[in-house]
Amino acid sequence: MDETIETYEEAETRAAGVRLALSLPEYALVAFSGELGSGKTAFIRGMCEAFSCPEQVSSPTFTLINEYSGTRTVLHCDLYRLSGTEDMHAIGLSDVFAREAVILIEWAERALPLLPFPRYEVAAWHGEEDAQRRYRIRYVKDPHDSILFEPVEPFARPL
Repeated sequence: MDETIETYEEAETRAAGVRLALSLPEYALVAFSGELGSGKTAFIRGMCEAFSCPEQVSSPTFTLINEYSGTRTVLHCDLYRLSGTEDMHAIGLSDVFAREAVILIEWAERALPLLPFPRYEVAAWHGEEDAQRRYRIRYVKDPHDSILFEPVEPFARPL
């Protein structure tokens, strides 16, 4: 799988998430990368709709990991606030990867050395028009095939 999708409103972004979700195996890891406001959470909201998760999906920026129950167990992680791999180990990210669930990770580029293979990757961009978003989706078996963005911020927090 390697495809690019353009959307122009949140409903289209959610529909793209539904399509990807319905194509996933029972347990899958989907790593999301993209700048703020590029629609990662809206895409994930669509994926959770496909799995009949009744909870209101929101970005778990402050809780770090949300678990949703539906036709599948979904673990939704947001790594935006973490400073590096030590923080990721501290929250038990490796335990998350071992779960029998669909695992959705926002800001996955921050965990590149920890992310297991195979995985699905979704790179998100703002389009040229205000409401336009672009998503590239790829199934990745090897680190050389990754489409995740390189981290643009240093992980260390200022003192």
